[in-house]
Amino acid sequence: YSYVVFRGGTTSVATVNVRENEAWDAFVGKLQTATGVGKFYGVAYVDPNEAEKKAKICRGAAEWADCMACLLRETDKELEVDLLDQPPVKPYRLALKLNKKEKKKISYPNPYDRSVTFQLSSSSDAAHLKDTSVTIPQGEKGPIVLSFPPVPEPRTETIIVRLHEGG
Repeated sequence: YSYVVFRGGTTSVATVNVRENEAWDAFVGKLQTATGVGKFYGVAYVDPNEAEKKAKICRGAAEWADCMACLLRETDKELEVDLLDQPPVKPYRLALKLNKKEKKKISYPNPYDRSVTFQLSSSSDAAHLKDTSVTIPQGEKGPIVLSFPPVPEPRTETIIVRLHEGG
């Protein structure tokens, strides 16, 4: 069985051969060796047998069983995966009241099969983060609290809150 690995383009960068009962950790080692990539977020794939053709993400042992099951169903014994260096962007649209300071709370899920700490930063002085880091237990959501100064007139602004994995 083989995973054909892409990195966002149309040309494969590696092929990773696996056994039918391959463990996630063994796959990660083979993927890192084949691509030369150290740390990565996960792999995205599409199950060709599903009608929606919606991308799924495999980020750890908990999601590995579904990814392997998809490969095992493939008649050509190959599944294309896209190597993800970082989490996908998750947009939120927030409406703020005029001339009033406001706080907004966003619940961010921990995508890993372990507890993780994210260092937080904002791309704008218009959004102040309550905390500079958040630790989220496995399988749970953690709060990201933003405060905004009073807005004198309606406007649209894109603010990026970055989550960097770290201590």
